[in-house]
Amino acid sequence: MEIYTFDKCLQERLAEFINILSNRGVIVPASQIHAEWAYHIELVLEPVGWQGLWKIPRLTCQDFSVHYPTIVAVEIENVDFQELSALVKIIAVQDDIHLPARYDVPLIELYPTKDQNNAVLDIVATAECIDQLRFFYSYLWMPWDIDEDEISDWVNNHLETRLRLFFDMKRGIMCKKTCELVRTLMREGRDIQAKISKLELEISDDEDDNQKDLDEGKACQLMKLHFRLQQIRTEMEVLENPAMREVLVKNQNFNGNEIELKRRESRGGKIEAHFVWLGGSVEETIKVLESTKNYLPSNIFMKTSNCLQDALDISDKGDIIIVGKGEHEIRGAGNLEEGGILRGISNVESTVIFPKETESGPSLLDFSGKEVLLENITIDLKDLQAGILVRKGLLKLINCRIIVFNQSVIKLGIVIFPGAKLIANNTYFTGLGTCIVVHTLAEVILSECSFENCIEGLQLNNNSKLSADNCIFSNCKEYGIRKEMDYLNNSKGQVGDIDILQNLPDISLQNCRFENNIKGNVILKPSSNTVLPMKIESNDFK
Repeated sequence: MEIYTFDKCLQERLAEFINILSNRGVIVPASQIHAEWAYHIELVLEPVGWQGLWKIPRLTCQDFSVHYPTIVAVEIENVDFQELSALVKIIAVQDDIHLPARYDVPLIELYPTKDQNNAVLDIVATAECIDQLRFFYSYLWMPWDIDEDEISDWVNNHLETRLRLFFDMKRGIMCKKTCELVRTLMREGRDIQAKISKLELEISDDEDDNQKDLDEGKACQLMKLHFRLQQIRTEMEVLENPAMREVLVKNQNFNGNEIELKRRESRGGKIEAHFVWLGGSVEETIKVLESTKNYLPSNIFMKTSNCLQDALDISDKGDIIIVGKGEHEIRGAGNLEEGGILRGISNVESTVIFPKETESGPSLLDFSGKEVLLENITIDLKDLQAGILVRKGLLKLINCRIIVFNQSVIKLGIVIFPGAKLIANNTYFTGLGTCIVVHTLAEVILSECSFENCIEGLQLNNNSKLSADNCIFSNCKEYGIRKEMDYLNNSKGQVGDIDILQNLPDISLQNCRFENNIKGNVILKPSSNTVLPMKIESNDFK
């Protein structure tokens, strides 16, 4: 099914939104924005009878216990203009999944298709209207806007500056780190607003139940969330300001570590080591320091730190980071993103890396450099959607664990993007939705790896490569391996054992065991590729 897509310049978007939101020439406060959209949609949108695709969002997939992304064909039965939503009837699903026959869906999740049963409908105008709405609420509307003054003109204050921010990022005018900061702040702000709404509802329910004492924990958490949201708002207002953004662009190489960079240059600019140690007795500390000799060249320059994130941030491409035992909280890969080594020197179970609450992106580690080695560490996703994204280059894992204790079908261990490669040895995956997702033209080489108690072990997209030797796939709630193919006669897929993979190119399994996988060991299914626009950003893994 083919959908409509719209690629517009800044001036086109600006003119459209001014026409939609303030064509009457009056002040439009933030509280009136939703109503202006409702008026516009009621004028333009076809109210019933058109077909489209519903791209089910990640958290809704979790509620339905279906894999993300899941895209289904729907027919619109009624549009609720005031709620900016539609009642849809699901008319086609690709997988053997169970969804409600009808569901209320936000309009921004719908993509009208070019092929319609009723040719009289103005489907182009409908598709363009939904595209405008989706663009606005995805990139221009912030969670704190609703708290603005009633006398403040939202259109005059924010529309053009936020549009220019978006297009500066799109055109590559802003540096990569600043763009990632903007995305992280927007994502964190929306997550916090959702938590605030949930907490306020819980507190309201507690009051309705005539509880005399307000839960101090909830009240304190609510206060902290409001405080953090205000901090994010302040940071974003600086980034929205064109003059301040120009200063950032001119100084985009400034990162606050200029003194350290000069010192490093004076040492010859060679690869260096960073030792992260959370503390211990004098005897234990000396013993651990002595043990680092086994992992480092004798003449390498080494610095010590008690914070892994600090070491990641001040490291350079190719550096070696040695991590002592303990729980290490981080918000991202820092400069390890471009390549290097992160190695634990204690027991793998006692060297745990986990995300810093609210400040981490959707994945814990995001790599796009030449080569990264992770050795002897445990990665705990906690509430994150993914453990590791490999966008480019090679990731090597040796004796690692990737774990989740709060299992969810949408949690992904490692995602390998087109052209990237993973080599994993003696690595253990447990509790995940999908342990490894291998995109088209990506490659994975596995040896002595274990995939246990997950929803599924591997998802192999069409034209991906897999070599697995002496691996175990056990107790998967669905399949050990899911292989997607563009050309498959059976639209519902083919379930079987590893023998159904034998004649497929670029797939090799040697001495692998499959045990107690509930739906089957292997499934071949039609590719889930669609014509929906693909965002290759940190908040999207597909």
